[in-house]
Amino acid sequence: MHTDWSLFFGSFHPLIVHIPIGVLLFAALLNGIAAYKKNKALEFSAGLALLVGSLGSALAAVSGYFLSAGGGYDADVLFWHQWIGIAVAILGFCAWWIRTNRRKDILFLKTKLSTWLLCLCVLLIIAGGHLGGTLTHGNGYLTTHMPSFLKSLFPASPREPQQKLPPQLDSVRIYTNIIQPILHAKCVNCHNPNKQKGDLVLHSAEGIVKGGKSGNTLVPGDIDKSELIYRLTLDQDNSKFMPANNQPPLTTVELGLMKWWVASGADFNKNIAESKLDEKTKFLFAFYLGFDEESNKEIVLPEVAPADPGIVRQLKEMKLVVHSLTAQSNLLDVSFVMVQKSSPEQKKKILQKLLSLKEQVYYLDVSNCLLNNEEMKMIAGFPNLNKLELQKNNLTDEIVAPLETLTQLVSLNIGQNAITDKSIAVFKQMEGLQKINLWQTGFTEEGIRKLQDGGVAVEW
Repeated sequence: MHTDWSLFFGSFHPLIVHIPIGVLLFAALLNGIAAYKKNKALEFSAGLALLVGSLGSALAAVSGYFLSAGGGYDADVLFWHQWIGIAVAILGFCAWWIRTNRRKDILFLKTKLSTWLLCLCVLLIIAGGHLGGTLTHGNGYLTTHMPSFLKSLFPASPREPQQKLPPQLDSVRIYTNIIQPILHAKCVNCHNPNKQKGDLVLHSAEGIVKGGKSGNTLVPGDIDKSELIYRLTLDQDNSKFMPANNQPPLTTVELGLMKWWVASGADFNKNIAESKLDEKTKFLFAFYLGFDEESNKEIVLPEVAPADPGIVRQLKEMKLVVHSLTAQSNLLDVSFVMVQKSSPEQKKKILQKLLSLKEQVYYLDVSNCLLNNEEMKMIAGFPNLNKLELQKNNLTDEIVAPLETLTQLVSLNIGQNAITDKSIAVFKQMEGLQKINLWQTGFTEEGIRKLQDGGVAVEW
């Protein structure tokens, strides 16, 4: 029986294993230089590095064994990863022992044999490292973030379902086109055939139905008894919260869709038309998938490069809320809700950093942030902005003037601001504007009519 101490030691395996890898690769480099320059000192250093690396490999193999006792890994991948690690340690010791043999009559042979064993160690390290990556990140991890022009050359892996949406919203299959992509984006990293945390696999309908060791993973029609929903809705500080290990949680919309799917019976085959959704739920699905409500056709979202993960991480550290718009797009939904009470200098700093992702920002909520003219000019620099929340910012007609350059903007909430009919000219420059909220502003009924005559739906 594995004790808590053994599992504790096993958790250090990812830290321990990288040290002997580096040392053995360094030994191989020293060995090559020593052979080329016939340098005795380098030969000694290579032998010493080989010994240290082999000892470290043995320690890594032991810690890996204890880590595997926690379960949740594909047995075949684990088997080969484990024995490759053991083989590296054994071959490393053999190579070191051969090098230290004092028989001078076989000097050339032992040097050559030791070199070949060391080269074999390097090859095994590469193979074992790949299998370790597969155990940790799942099958296909090397192609997950591959550029689209390269990804098209490779078949879809279990972690990367390549789904194309039907042309009509009613034809969208709820599990295949919505629920499955959410699970693959947020859950399958730890619950796939190669890494079965909690004995749970979520990459397929069969795995979801089978469930994990906790039981009741999915109880169709009952979100309160479904362990999957329970884990997703826990406080993020809870040790049972999923996704674990500080992975991005489900967005509010994604969680809402998951809850609805389970509550409605968790059907794996029905499309939207067959599910007989009410208008509110149907709008939620249309919003998530990017379908136009009126035409019932798929909206063609701008194609942009993936956001720089380093910048996204920095923005989140600044307490900015940043989510992917959909699983199929690189566009972002950004909110200042957590930094509304920050100092003007801090909000300006965040906006300046956010401009580094100006191509990716599609939805932006900067309500109640008391923005000034300079910050409004920054917001006007987001060319793909589709929806903008600006309510309760003490805005005036002069401050909102820079927004006229947002020709792609479709929805604008600018209520609870001191703007008047003078801003009509600004809004008319927004060629794509379809909806605007002017609640508690200085707009007159005549000004409202002018906007409505221009084809803009006005809430006031």
